Amino acid sequence: MGCGVSNTYQFMRYSQEKVTENEPGSLVNNQGQTTVRRNVKYLNQLLMIPHQGITTLQEMLNNSVAKFGNQPCMGKYEGDNFKFMSYNQVNEEAIHLGSGISNLNLVKEVQEYQHFKLKLIGVFAKNRREWMILDWANILYGCTMVPFYDTLGPESIPFILDQTNIETMFISGDATKSLIQCKEKHKLKNLVLLDSISEQQIAELKAKGYQLFKYEEIVENGRKQIVQPVQVSPSSVYTFCYTSGTTGNPKGAILSHSNFISAIASTQVTDAGINSTDVHISYLPLPHVMERLIILTMLYTGATIGFYRGDPNLLKEDISKLRPTVFASVPRLYNKFYDGIKAKINEVTGLKKTFAERAIRVKLENLRSEAKYTSGLYDKAFQGVRDLFGGRCRLMITGSAPIQQEVIDFLKISACCPILEGYGQTESTGLSFSTGTWDPKSAHLGGPAANTEFKLVDVPDMNYTSQDVINGIKTPRGEICLRGHGVFQGYYKDPEKTAEAIDDAGWLHTGDIGLITENGGVKIIDRKKNIFKLQQGEYIAPEKIEAIYNRVQGVAESFIYGDSLQSQIVAIIVPQKDYVEKQATEKQIQGDFEQLCKNPEIIGLFQKNINDYGRANKLNSLEIVQLNYLIYQAKLIYLEPQPLQNFGCLTSTFKLQRHIAKQVFSKQIEQLYKTQV
Repeated sequence: MGCGVSNTYQFMRYSQEKVTENEPGSLVNNQGQTTVRRNVKYLNQLLMIPHQGITTLQEMLNNSVAKFGNQPCMGKYEGDNFKFMSYNQVNEEAIHLGSGISNLNLVKEVQEYQHFKLKLIGVFAKNRREWMILDWANILYGCTMVPFYDTLGPESIPFILDQTNIETMFISGDATKSLIQCKEKHKLKNLVLLDSISEQQIAELKAKGYQLFKYEEIVENGRKQIVQPVQVSPSSVYTFCYTSGTTGNPKGAILSHSNFISAIASTQVTDAGINSTDVHISYLPLPHVMERLIILTMLYTGATIGFYRGDPNLLKEDISKLRPTVFASVPRLYNKFYDGIKAKINEVTGLKKTFAERAIRVKLENLRSEAKYTSGLYDKAFQGVRDLFGGRCRLMITGSAPIQQEVIDFLKISACCPILEGYGQTESTGLSFSTGTWDPKSAHLGGPAANTEFKLVDVPDMNYTSQDVINGIKTPRGEICLRGHGVFQGYYKDPEKTAEAIDDAGWLHTGDIGLITENGGVKIIDRKKNIFKLQQGEYIAPEKIEAIYNRVQGVAESFIYGDSLQSQIVAIIVPQKDYVEKQATEKQIQGDFEQLCKNPEIIGLFQKNINDYGRANKLNSLEIVQLNYLIYQAKLIYLEPQPLQNFGCLTSTFKLQRHIAKQVFSKQIEQLYKTQV
């Protein structure tokens, strides 16, 4: 078949209108919003549970142990390979751990907010087997996990400690360093160490008044005196998930057993097809709802999970040893894979280059016309890419942020497998939309999850309405609003922020601007919350611009800022070191990397690249940083040699924290505006 879209695709739909005349928000004639839409398979009733008898995560785990008891469950790297505990062994250790926690009175029930009676327990560590065994124990014994991102600093940690008043925290050796730096410990008094630490660290922690336990001691205590698990209900609070705090202090989203059960049930309706033969490598941060949902889905289906060693530099080796069948990541990391693979292909010469170029062209045509991911002969050109992901990866998943079409399409054909795009927020338990493997089109969200209904609400300030017409076709646009069993219970001790997020009718307002595609899917086109207005009254959406800038040749990262008293935007650009050094060599420019980042000719080169690529991708003049080529000092871009993560500007899921970036680069921003002509 040529480049036309397949007949099968033309008749497939992601969502349909749900019309219920006596329900507000679903009538065709409602002003300022679209009709309510649902998954085509669940128009009459949203999905709540995966099957009869599983209404809580406790029932789910008990079911998995009964079905998959002797199968490998969780593994960690020991010696020169992964070693696994079976479902039975993990369950047994979780019972011993939960019993030890109970015997030692490490957690007590509190009611400090509304009707929530909670037994809160903290964990502060990178992904590891003990992290999930603690999570398992909490599920069995009715405790609520309070996860701390391993990247949290000494400001955010006390905020969460103060808000939750947790008394006990399970903590890794590395994380104790961050805890020692905190000025306030609030009610935290018990630390369960997951690793050995130095005598000096022990002394410092004890000096702050902490009582120290070893993980193994708690397990052994429980083994000697087992306590029976407690019964939980669907409404029981399973976990807090603290949002990344991209605009201020983190907010503690309250997520129940039923929230996650409905999300797990919804994963079974997607094209992921997770089953007991699958193997997953866990390296995306477990405090984030995306990785937590993936792990729990793996446990529901009897799959196997291997935890990376906590070092990003060893991830490639971890993947090669574990050989996952399912690989999940986020666009920022997929972009790096894309850049690396493309660079390797560009180094090929002669007949190999000709074959590789033809393979790319043919496979892209087949992908975009028939949603075809493999091609016997041409797959051989990408064996190195397959090996990069372990050699047997059958499915990849992307979420957390939008991904560009050129990136995801190339990765699909080079990895020779589907990549499902998912969308969800912490507040919607991670899964609200998902694409299908049958869909030849990329870079959109797909359709609503089986537990979710959605609508688009007009945003007139940004000229997005449910009546919009594009190229003669009605294309509703507006803020994506969600409702269903995955929507969270609110923010802990923050009723004001809760009311801002969920309206009186139960709709979660995401802040993301989307449009409805011809087949009932949704595509994100803008962000409502992260917009600013320039002096001339024009609105600027920095995330949209950054997504394009980050694909510009030589650009690794970008941060866009605009002052309402100024007529132009400015950009902090982190350049790719190899690219800068190569250009300097060709242009005979002397200096080390930091010096090159200040060189007017190098800066001018980046401005030209941004200008050319920006215009090719339909950015308007206000969305492209300007530069006076006659006076190089009047530059509105600043080249920063250090990654943004080094300044604490990124969350653990690599999202830009704008308020921090603005503070970090305040002097550079001020100087850029001062020197403009």
